[in-house]
Amino acid sequence: MTPDHAFDAHSFDFLETLAAHNDRDWFTANKAVFATRLERPFIHLLETLSNRLADAPRPVSGGKATVFRMNRDVRFSEDKRPYKTNLSGLLTASGTKKEAGGIVYLQLDATGGFAAAGYYGLSPAELGPIRDAMIARAGDFAAIKAGLTQAGRDLDRGDSLTAMPKGFTDHAGHPHAAEIRLKSLILREDLGRDLWLSGEIPDRVERLARDAMPLLSFAGAVR
Repeated sequence: MTPDHAFDAHSFDFLETLAAHNDRDWFTANKAVFATRLERPFIHLLETLSNRLADAPRPVSGGKATVFRMNRDVRFSEDKRPYKTNLSGLLTASGTKKEAGGIVYLQLDATGGFAAAGYYGLSPAELGPIRDAMIARAGDFAAIKAGLTQAGRDLDRGDSLTAMPKGFTDHAGHPHAAEIRLKSLILREDLGRDLWLSGEIPDRVERLARDAMPLLSFAGAVR
């Protein structure tokens, strides 16, 4: 029998069927399956990662309180489907979802999911000190980039300005110009279904979080 803290084929069957039967009657009838095959294993995963990362340079933690609800806010949306088709949660320095600092985000969906670590969707005001630090401490940030490369990682480039941000136009030729244009500073790793079924997810996400620690420390020190 699959233990309560493990993901199995039923976990993905639930998410696939939810996409086709996204209504309250079906979800209510299958709520026990959701709790056993998705919610409990996901909470256990966050708690396991919390324990593993307790000794990290910037410890992050999570659990039941940092799992996002499945219910969608449909009040101002044309899409009236009541439930999300993925399960997601956070690891943060405060152990809450109100964290404004660096985070580790984890998402599970019918195809697998992904993990991300860093700072997401920062405002120009929040990014300003970090961008200043990339210039003032160019050597330190270069070492962080080199470390990421050595670990086989790179900052996600999907959320970037096409031109230098206001106040930084004179630095278009800077070695870190591409990073100064970024609106989010995150590392991302796709996690296939096989990894969830094999139990490899804690190792993968812990490694991602630890690889992101120098970035979290650099940005966190100036925010």
